[in-house]
Amino acid sequence: MDNDLQMPLKTVAEFKIQRLELLDSEGRLDASIPLDISDETLLRMHRLMTELRVYDEKAFKLQRQGRLGTYPQILGQEATQVVPPLCLKSADWLIPTYRGQGTYFARGQKLRYNLLYWAGDDKGVNFPEENNDLIFSIPVGAHLTQAAGLAWGAKLAKNGGVALCYLGDGASSKGDFHEALTFAGVMKLPVIFLIENNQYAISLPRERQCAARTLAQKALGYGVFGLQVDGNDPLAVYKAVSDAVARARAGEGPSVLECETYRVGHHTTADDAARYRSEAEVEGWKARDPLERLRKHLYSRGLLDEARAAAAVREAEAMVVEEIRAYESFPPPNPLDMFSHNYAAAPWALVEQRAELEALLKDKFRRKEMEEPPPAEGRFP
Repeated sequence: MDNDLQMPLKTVAEFKIQRLELLDSEGRLDASIPLDISDETLLRMHRLMTELRVYDEKAFKLQRQGRLGTYPQILGQEATQVVPPLCLKSADWLIPTYRGQGTYFARGQKLRYNLLYWAGDDKGVNFPEENNDLIFSIPVGAHLTQAAGLAWGAKLAKNGGVALCYLGDGASSKGDFHEALTFAGVMKLPVIFLIENNQYAISLPRERQCAARTLAQKALGYGVFGLQVDGNDPLAVYKAVSDAVARARAGEGPSVLECETYRVGHHTTADDAARYRSEAEVEGWKARDPLERLRKHLYSRGLLDEARAAAAVREAEAMVVEEIRAYESFPPPNPLDMFSHNYAAAPWALVEQRAELEALLKDKFRRKEMEEPPPAEGRFP
């Protein structure tokens, strides 16, 4: 036996994950990194983020007043919500999470429809006709494979389309993520998986649900591009997403963008975030407010001043008040609508349940315990 044989470990591959930041806390720009963005886009970004901030506060109060069923706050995440859709064409696919009202808004959906959705009315599923927008995905991670499929369709059609798929930090630990990234990587699909790492999967801290130093490095296991981004830096988000879109359109395959941000508000209106995090932690992230950061940058460029910023808030408040008025002018849906459009031939149990509910509603109306509901909509066998 040859005891002199040596087979030392060899490095077969090395990887690194980079982090992108362009604005510091005072809104000063690192000009060493190329950024192609117009003044018009910057001002639109500010307007949308301002409007979304005002809306988020109003919607939360509506729920507390009993005028809305539930609501998932996005306070502090305005940059990751509003900015990425600005990098898309209307024909590109948007696949958001349930905390994605800002993405729809940036694509032109009126806020009244988001309110209707969270009031439990399917009339809230209303998007601009020219958009390819998917409905919210409530089950965590279930939409990731759908995004891969839509991107595959765009590749087969050779139409240059891309898919932008949002997910949270928690969803990146789901099996759906593995399946979607495996397929997208092998097929070199034009899809961007944008991880909104807001530090909590409901109440579970980021470090408790994944031991990796970054979530962006998960991309390496699938052979796709990965980048960590300061998600509270609107310009860094714009740069990262627009570059990823360009790579996708050029046939270079998927990207995983981990946008580090923070959910300043509660998980939903049924949550009390004070149970699992400290006020000091929240205040530390408030100091990195994406909207204030953008304002400071616009001030420095002479595109905005305090008077115009205050006027933008007033205009946003007036717009949101009108959207709330429009939302509350819709008649309530008939509870029987929940049975519509589910089956070509309904099972006997569903037929019985619908009949039972219909009788209950008629009895409540007869007893004057409720107003007469509008006629049921849709088709029921």
